[in-house]
Amino acid sequence: MKSNSVKEDTLAAVLGKVFRLYVQSHCYHWNVEGPNFRNMHAMFETQYQTLNGFIDAIAERLRVLGIKAPASLDELLALSNATQVSTAQTTDEMLTNHCADFQRFIDVLRNAIQVLDDVRDDGTVGILSDILKWCEKEHWMMSATMK
Repeated sequence: MKSNSVKEDTLAAVLGKVFRLYVQSHCYHWNVEGPNFRNMHAMFETQYQTLNGFIDAIAERLRVLGIKAPASLDELLALSNATQVSTAQTTDEMLTNHCADFQRFIDVLRNAIQVLDDVRDDGTVGILSDILKWCEKEHWMMSATMK
C-alpha cells in the first residue's frame, strides 16, 4: 500500500498546484490591461481553459487509482501551499509572476514524474508528461514575450 500512498500524495500535490495556477490565470484574464491587452487576455484565457482540463484529468486519474479526489475548495487551497494568488496589477508584473509560477509548477511536475516513475505508475507519468510539455512551451512563450 506504500505505492498508493505515494501516488495519492504526489497527485494531490500536483492537483493543488495546477488549481492555483488555473485560478491565477483566470484572475489575470479578467484584470489584464494595457497596449498588449488583446494578446494577453487571449493567452490567459487559453491557459485557464487548458489548466482546467488538466485539473479534471488529474482528479479523474486519482479516481482511476481508487483514490478520492479533493472535494472542497479548502482542500485544494491547502494542497496548493499558497495563501493567496498574486495581486499583480500591470501586465509586466502579471507576466513576471506567472512565468515564475509556471517554472515552479514545472519543477513540481518533474519531481512528480520521477516519483511516480519510481513506483511504476506509467499511466500517470504519461498524463503528467503531457502536462509538462505544454507548461514548458507556455513558460517559453511568456519568457519570450517579456524580452
